[in-house]
Amino acid sequence: MKRFLPVLPVFVLIFFSSCGVESSTVSPDTGTAVGLTQTAAMWTATPITPSPTTLPNQAVIVDALNGALRGSDPLRDALDAKFHVADVGFDANGNPPLLITLRVHVECEWVIRPACTPERAFVVLIHAFEKEGVRKKVVEQIPTTIEFIQVDAFDHMTQIGSLGIRWQDVLAFTKGEITSDQLAVRVIHFSP
Repeated sequence: MKRFLPVLPVFVLIFFSSCGVESSTVSPDTGTAVGLTQTAAMWTATPITPSPTTLPNQAVIVDALNGALRGSDPLRDALDAKFHVADVGFDANGNPPLLITLRVHVECEWVIRPACTPERAFVVLIHAFEKEGVRKKVVEQIPTTIEFIQVDAFDHMTQIGSLGIRWQDVLAFTKGEITSDQLAVRVIHFSP
């Protein structure tokens, strides 16, 4: 008897289907409504979970910025200080990790007397970024998740300070949508 019990439902279904008895009492209209509901649920937009950002080509960013910095002001380079971007990096946060901060390592080498400050490094970098061809190359490499840019200033490979600002403020400044004064008050100063 115990061997027969698992097979019993199969026999009952075969018996009902052979007798012409419908196992479902759902009307065709109800079936259609259910089908349309399932189709609508399938096509309804759902919130998108951010995925990890792929790493951009950091060399392209460094080369573009250095191309704008080197030789852009020969008098400054000869009398005051030379600036170049030594490295860029990205800080990730969250789960999955999203790139939210672009870090730019700006090296300053003074010529006659110490003349390097984080503010000067920031200004020189922003002026380099203002150039249309440079801005285009850099923006192509920046993930859409970037919210901040942090400029780490170095004097002969010794960090002297950092400045941070929202990425959207930098873009707005380079497009002429905000003034120098507006950009200046939005800058955040960090200690080395």
